[in-house]
Amino acid sequence: MSSAPSENAAPENAALPPARTPGKRNAAATRQRILDVALAEFAEHGFSGSRIERIAAGASANVGMIYHYFGNKDDLYLAALEASYKIIRDREQTLDIAHADPRQALKALVELTFDFLSTDPHFVRLIMNENLMMGRTAQRSATIPHMTRPLLEQLRTLLARGQKEKIFHREMDAEDLYISILGLCFIHVSNRYTLGSMFQHDFAAPDWLARRKAIVVDVVTRSIVATPAR
Repeated sequence: MSSAPSENAAPENAALPPARTPGKRNAAATRQRILDVALAEFAEHGFSGSRIERIAAGASANVGMIYHYFGNKDDLYLAALEASYKIIRDREQTLDIAHADPRQALKALVELTFDFLSTDPHFVRLIMNENLMMGRTAQRSATIPHMTRPLLEQLRTLLARGQKEKIFHREMDAEDLYISILGLCFIHVSNRYTLGSMFQHDFAAPDWLARRKAIVVDVVTRSIVATPAR
């Protein structure tokens, strides 16, 4: 079996001859395996530092197979970015925002976001890398905004119910609310190591994360729950 070409043999985005593909039974599994390895590679090394050869080796595939399924390195990176967003969007859709008590539904969303960002091995690093590239790949995606619409619709429903029941402030906007939640759940992950150096403790320690999650839930809830009249 011939070895994969070296990184200098051809540009990573160059078209390659069609590769032999597995049967239909294995095609989806092969594509997913490549995508899983690509997620880890792009999260670890960013777009420019990632190598198609390493992804091929990790996925037990060949370079031609990767280009067959994904076209080029840019499109593989886009697929990995979209797949990472899909994980959190799918989890959000499991929340019973339409029927649960508004305060409990809000708490559940904050906790889900906090836990996902604190435990997912790839999402935060992929988002940080993408922002270093000024969001050039995310801007190509029609899938990412499409996946976000159900979340905003859920939040608008939640806010409308909470406002109708005089629980939430009327002026709160769904997009503003989610950005606030995301920011509070994101910073201790994205800045874990610099914060750890500043304050001399591990910002991934389970006991610290549990305390921090409770604080974030309290901050978000207090920002939106109407103050009872005195």
